[in-house]
Amino acid sequence: MTNEALDIDWEDILDKFSSREGTIKAFCEENNIGIHQLYYRRKKLENNNTPVFHAVSFKDTEADEAVNQENTPSNPSPTATIKIEIGKAKIYIPSNDKVSLSNVFKEIIASC
Repeated sequence: MTNEALDIDWEDILDKFSSREGTIKAFCEENNIGIHQLYYRRKKLENNNTPVFHAVSFKDTEADEAVNQENTPSNPSPTATIKIEIGKAKIYIPSNDKVSLSNVFKEIIASC
């Protein structure tokens, strides 16, 4: 493998490829890459971008209220962060912030 092959920005190439016009062969020649390399990198990137879905409950229960009452600035509870990625937008919300999470989902649904 040459140094030139190591310097290829595959995310950029694959972004260009997704909006290409013309043949795959011509695209590969213009970008100095092999067709097999292109397909390999595209498949590898798709496998790395497999989404993970988790259920989030919005129901308030007595247990939630008890936890919320115990979580004071002097007694913080470690919380997981929910990460939402849509295209290049990345949103990080503490999993215990149900109001913000609900608002984000409402905005996403409204824009779809």
